[in-house]
Parts: sequence; C-alpha cells; structure tokens
Amino acid sequence: MEEFNYILSGFGHAAGKYEVTNRMLEEAAENDMLDGFNPELIKHSKNYQAYLKTHPDVTPFEYFVGYKMGFQKRHHVTPWPPIKQNQDVAENSLDLLVEAVQKTLDNANLDAEDIDGWVVSTVSPQEQAPGIAATLKCYFTKDDNITPAMTLTSGCAGFNIALRRSLDFFRSRPDVNNILIANTETMSHFLNRKRDFVYHATFGDAAAAAIISRVTKKGKHEGVGAIVNHHDLRMIDFVGVDKDWNLYMDGAAVKRRAVPNLIDSSNEVLKRDDWKLEDVDLVVPHQTGNAILHTVADEISLPREKMFQEAQKEYGNVSGTTIPIALSMLQEQGRLKPGMKLLCPTAGVGGEYGAWTYVVPKSMKAAGNKAKKPHALLKNKKLLVLFGDNTLGVLLAEKLKNTEVEAHFHVNNENEYKKQLEDCLKDAEKINLLHHEINASEEATEFLQKFEQQQWDYVLNIGMASETIYGFTELPEATSSIQEVFDRLSRELLPKTSQTMVALGHPLEKAPLTEPSPIAAAASGWHGLSGSMAGEAISKGVRTVWFIPAVYEELTRYMSKRGRIAAMKGMHQEYPWADLDQLAERVIRSLYLLKVPHTYDKYQGPMILRTDACAFRK
Repeated sequence: MEEFNYILSGFGHAAGKYEVTNRMLEEAAENDMLDGFNPELIKHSKNYQAYLKTHPDVTPFEYFVGYKMGFQKRHHVTPWPPIKQNQDVAENSLDLLVEAVQKTLDNANLDAEDIDGWVVSTVSPQEQAPGIAATLKCYFTKDDNITPAMTLTSGCAGFNIALRRSLDFFRSRPDVNNILIANTETMSHFLNRKRDFVYHATFGDAAAAAIISRVTKKGKHEGVGAIVNHHDLRMIDFVGVDKDWNLYMDGAAVKRRAVPNLIDSSNEVLKRDDWKLEDVDLVVPHQTGNAILHTVADEISLPREKMFQEAQKEYGNVSGTTIPIALSMLQEQGRLKPGMKLLCPTAGVGGEYGAWTYVVPKSMKAAGNKAKKPHALLKNKKLLVLFGDNTLGVLLAEKLKNTEVEAHFHVNNENEYKKQLEDCLKDAEKINLLHHEINASEEATEFLQKFEQQQWDYVLNIGMASETIYGFTELPEATSSIQEVFDRLSRELLPKTSQTMVALGHPLEKAPLTEPSPIAAAASGWHGLSGSMAGEAISKGVRTVWFIPAVYEELTRYMSKRGRIAAMKGMHQEYPWADLDQLAERVIRSLYLLKVPHTYDKYQGPMILRTDACAFRK
C-alpha cells in the first residue's frame, strides 16, 4: 500500500500597513491615552536597575513591554489609536488574507485551481456570513470551482485545528493533493474601547497561510507528524471577545492554564513520535508573550534560543495567525533546513490547545508544481480590447502578451501609443493589433462587421482611459458622440460575448454634483446603458462589470486642475496615484475572477459596480 507524507509546500503572510511602536504607546501612556502603566514602580525595581547596567538607555516602558512582555512592535490596519470610523473604510481580515494567500500560492508555485480545499480560521471576520473561506476563493478560482471551503472560529488554536481537518480530508479523499490553510485577524478591532496598555501592547493585525500537500513517501518520514487538539473548559471565561467586539482577558488566569496545556500537549506529540525534547531543533509556539512562553521554557528546561519568538516581536500576538506567520518568516529567512525537527504547541481562547510536530522535507515541491504562467485562467480564452491606444492599454498589452490568451487589440488613432503597442506585441503570437477609427456609431458597426462570425469570452472597453478623452471636457457634442459609440459597441457585442464584459468608467462620475462635466455625463450615460443591459447579459450567462478607477497621474495629466480635484474629491483621494500597473492588474483580474483585491464592489441589479478602494492607501 502506497504511503504518503504531508508537507508544507508554500508559505505567505501579510500585516496591517501601520506600524505601532512601543515608543508610540509609551507617549500615549504619558499623555493619559492609556491606563495601567506606572513607570515609578518599574524604576525602583531591582530587575530594572540590573537591566540598566547593560542597557542604559532603556525606559521603564520599553523594559516592561519590550523585554518583559516580549513585544517590540505590532501592525494595525489603521493608524493608532484604533477607531471604528477609520476601521470601517480600512483593510480588513479578508484583505490581509487575500494578500497572504497570493504570496503563498506564488511561494508554492501553484495555481489556485491546484488547491483541493480551503480552510480558514478567524475570530475577526469582515462579515458574519458567508464564511471568510468561501469569499476568499472568489479572488482566486474560476466561478465553477467546487472545491470545499471551511471557515473556523477557533482563535489561537485555529491553525492547529485547520491542520487536523486537512489531514482528515486527505485521508477521506485519495484524489486530494493540496489544501490551503490560513489564519487572519484584525485584533485592533477589539481595542476601540480599551485603555489598558497591556491590550494595545499585545495584539496586532496580520494574516498567514500555508499549503499542505500530499506527496509519496520515499524513505524516511517528512512533514507533519503527530498532532493533537484538546479542550480545557477551565479556561473558557478568561479570554475572549464579547458580543460588542470588546476583548476581555484575565492574564493571570490565562497563564495558569496555558502553561500546563502547552507543556502537556508538547509532551504528548513528542511521545507519539518517539522524540525527546533534545531532538527538537526549534520550538515554534503560539506567540503569547514572554510571561507564558518563558515560563514554559524554564519548566521543561528548554534553552530560550531554541524557542522562536521573532513573530511576536515584529507582529505581536495575532491569535491563531502567530504559528503560520512564524513558519513563513523562517522560510523567508532561509532557516527551514531539510531534516530540521519542529515542535508547534498552542493554547488560548476558549480553552482550545494542542501541538504538532514537523520534519522539514528535502523538497517543498507539491503536486501540480510547475512553471506558472501569469493569469493562467486566461489560457486559450478569446479577448477583445477596445480603444487600447493609451497608457493603460500599453500596460495591459505588456501583461497580456505573457499569458496564453488569444486577443484582438483595437487601436483607434495613429499616435505614440499605437507605435508602443506595435513594438510591444511584435513577437506576440496570440495577440493581433487592429487599427480602425471609431468616432461615430456607424464606424462602430463597420468595425464589428469584420467579426461577423467571431465570438469572444471577454470584452474590455478602456476608451474612457484614453488621454484624448480629457481634451473633450468642454465640448458636450464630442462627448455625446463618444457615448453613442460606446453604447453601439456594447449592444452589438453582447451577443458575441460568452463570459464577461468589463467597461472602464471615469472617476469624474464620482465628482460632486456641483462640478458638472461633459465627460462625467457621457460616462454616466454609458454606465446607465450597461446597467440596463446587465439583465439581458446575465440571462445569457454573461457578467457585466463597470469599473471606476481612481485618479491616476498618467491618465489625468490632460485634465484641468479643477477637474482633477473634483474627481479626487469624489473618489476620496488625497493625491493622484502613480502605480498604474496595479490598475492594469485589477482590470485583467476583473475579466475572469468574481472579486479583485483592493476594490469595492456593489451590485446595481445584476451589474457589478467596482471602484478602486482609495481608502486603503496610506
């Protein structure tokens, strides 16, 4: 009978973009924004005085939080202090999760379609339902992907439990090869009403993921070994989050139960694998802080240098995310060497605790591992890009030529962008450049007559990104003609499209009504038509997406200062964006994925109104 190992074939992590340092919290305590810290008590302690002899510049706060508690900094999704008003428009647990999962897939060299199951744990979801694992898949897989997705709410033990569920799934399904397991938390959401410095010093926002893969066993055992998960009812009331999202914690009571639970579960898996503690190269625990972890190390005579705690120093306690983020850091740093033996114990909220062992494999290569093509889901699909002769069009062409999509790329004018496109696509075997002026609805019909028998999977119209558009801002008759052209193309292309129609709108649509613009009127009119067509489109199985981009420097350089300011006001931007490459990436993903990172979606009937998520910017 064939035997298997279960290895971790990829890792990735992401964190809130705002660093919260100990010095920031110290200043907050000095200014009465945080309670509970008395520097005078620390100043006169013998331990602090002894520490000063080798660290003369360390303040009482840094000594207590950095040295005694073990936290150097943490990352939040909003600037400190955490305020609900900011959190409502900031990144959330799902956004961090999507970023971590993308890094994990890239690290494993796998496509999302290679994943046979998705297991995610969080106690701080972006919404109550559907489960976060189900929504996560929408950012990565085809809409007909039926692989199961499971959401857990297991807090500190979430990764351990997800690992156990994955092993059970493997053993019940011999056709399964790769399962993604992840944790994500925005713990800062639980701190809005907290003034005790301990809470703010301890918790952070981050996500981490790993892919566990089934590989044929060749020789010695590698990968996941023994694993246990238990439950301690005596810990149930001492740490948690109430119905109003307030975190509560009795630190002394948690320590009283967590220390023996970490030790007992560690001993249990060591015994099952016939390991001694001395055999373990590195202990990678749930990063609770020094009070618990150093006590555990002392009680089992574990040298502290064999306990990995860099995750808590950088990210704080991020609940069940701490073990996978620690493993991701170790892999990123090149410190996971073949044959290394790891011990990963955890204990925390709800009394859930457990441990597992791991032998680092000689190869992390998973089933399905191959040379990845960008945007692999576009392979052999047919795409029509309209009005590609602009800066965005050139960026799209650069990306699409490296995929296996079959595309017709329309250009409207003889200009510098046409020349750039010709140079870019001269060696592209599957992308044809088409020059046809379409400045009136009759010309739109003439263009489409060339493709009477042609069918496309996707149609993308980026005419509103054309720099020449901005020259028409004071000419209503010209913009009226543009609207008529776009309307005609949309209507006549619908029967020729099988999957998705994406239309790029204009940020002036979001400008205040006190700043009227012919361009905004044209975009809004075309927007309305697209919305009215969406019902017919969805009845044919075609998705329609209206994508309103942010204000980008390159796309708005011909706009008047007044127009640009009005557009930024409507998009809630402080300044124009520079990274047009990211818009190109989001536009391409909009063709074949249900959801796209760093965008907001709203349904207008069957049509998806998608906008760049400007509030995410630091």
